[in-house]
Amino acid sequence: MSINKKVGENISKLRKAKKLSQGELAKILGVNRSYISTLENGSRNPSVETLQKIAKALDSSVAKLTETSKYENSVPQTRMPYVPGLIKSQEKLWQGKSWYHQRFDGAPYLIHMIAEAEILTRRDKKYGLFFDRHFCFFEEGRADWYIDIFEIERVTKTILSLVDSKPNFSQKIIEEYKPLEKAFYHECEIIGSKNLYSLSDTELIDLHDHFIDIILNRNSSSSIIDGFALGTDRLLEEKIKKAYENSPTISKTMKFSEVFSALTAPTHYSFLREAELELFKLILEIRKHEPNRRKLIENYRDRFFWIRNNYVDVNILTISYFEEEIARIESSNIDVAKELERLEQSPDQNKKAKKDLMRDLPLDKETLFLIKITEDFTYWQDERKKATLFTAHYATLILDEISRRLNIPTNLLKYMTPREVSRIFTDTPPIDLLEERRRGSALYWDETGHEVITGSLVETLRKTLLGEKNQDDIQDFRGLTASLGKAQGKVRVLKSVKEINKIKEGEILVAVMTRPDYVPAMKKAAAIVTDEGGITSHAAIVSRELKIPCVIGTKIATHVLKDGDLVEVNANHGLVKILKRA
Repeated sequence: MSINKKVGENISKLRKAKKLSQGELAKILGVNRSYISTLENGSRNPSVETLQKIAKALDSSVAKLTETSKYENSVPQTRMPYVPGLIKSQEKLWQGKSWYHQRFDGAPYLIHMIAEAEILTRRDKKYGLFFDRHFCFFEEGRADWYIDIFEIERVTKTILSLVDSKPNFSQKIIEEYKPLEKAFYHECEIIGSKNLYSLSDTELIDLHDHFIDIILNRNSSSSIIDGFALGTDRLLEEKIKKAYENSPTISKTMKFSEVFSALTAPTHYSFLREAELELFKLILEIRKHEPNRRKLIENYRDRFFWIRNNYVDVNILTISYFEEEIARIESSNIDVAKELERLEQSPDQNKKAKKDLMRDLPLDKETLFLIKITEDFTYWQDERKKATLFTAHYATLILDEISRRLNIPTNLLKYMTPREVSRIFTDTPPIDLLEERRRGSALYWDETGHEVITGSLVETLRKTLLGEKNQDDIQDFRGLTASLGKAQGKVRVLKSVKEINKIKEGEILVAVMTRPDYVPAMKKAAAIVTDEGGITSHAAIVSRELKIPCVIGTKIATHVLKDGDLVEVNANHGLVKILKRA
């Protein structure tokens, strides 16, 4: 940014803080209003004498007028502007396309950090593995996210083309992102230690914008992970099946679903499994040192207070919460020491099973390439989810302070995009507009910008984008096996994490997809069925850890199934059968 432009911005902010119009400031200085206008838009080069007069009129200083943010030049970043009318102008580009659908609890503020990162951030530095557009519909804390299937296929093809030139691609790209991930967690620590109350409005927004830039850099891996995970599951299944059928020794002793599950099993702890392991260790430590109970739990809380966050809600877990978790485990029949030992051995057992099968099956070079990336990206995807929960916490700290200053509830600020929040002290939205967005809105993002719409335009857009389908006559359907087993039970369709308390022990959990905050419900379920997700998805990883049947990627489960339907989930064959309608 040029110095004239920055000076102009500073004059504008200080003038508005003094509640002066351009005309009123011009009158004080004895100049025309147009002179102030050209100063503020950066097209005039003011003299030092002029700056001194302006500073005096605004009860400020020349240093303040020429001040640049201490964060401003640390992370060069192209930012996605808000463009009114963008959806209408781009309509022909996305009509008639097929879309991959995900549903989760979310609001525009946090979802934007994925959309902009996948489309714009580091676009020229990630081997063409970016997306071009996204849509998301919002309603009362729920988000329905759509990715162009053509773009998923393009990312998949690009990665597959690297099998010869970059056989260690997944390890290389993960290494490239480690400095960005380290910078992200470092900035979280800085924000957590700051007295946000003491910052000026300008300093608070500078801090906010700097954090957003760091988040976007860290999140820019999302299109790489999603493009691969969502585009290769079926291909990998076909390739492994071909090798399985050409190996009589394996096919006579193992089911294909067992082979597929073993070859795609994670070989690392998910962050949720890590939290569970550490909780078991905590219990054993408390048994040895009961007088230190509160201090031990406090240390654990400081490490894992964030694990129930999502894309809209922040839940800072307390010592009391973890006391209840410990009491629940202690009152059960779990042998904590033995369970800890079993869980700690799981990654090594998965590695050994995978290694043995890869030695015995006739897998070609491309299949081995896919298996390796799947393993590496399962770890990387889990790290991305963890960072998302951190983002929710630390970004909300900043929004809480903005909320205090403007008297706008934080949950409504989350129905703005970060780019709108950057202007909030000079362009404060009416609360009723944010309420309207919370009730129902849609966002569109592409390389040129983003736009929010509300009201009747949302339903018109939904119908134009997705059309209408009737699936009432379907009696059974298939998906991808994520975790082996068979179970019968009544359906419980979860549309939001706010509904997880509805599920009863032994019911079949049905969702578009699951997120970390669904885990309490997943532990009660007899089986899990999702519309979307791949073999590196949250549902796949957690269902394997819980050892319950799971069928993912059905595309239609939440549309076909209703609460109370009796179904059989045969994950050994990827089949869901409706036995009796509610």
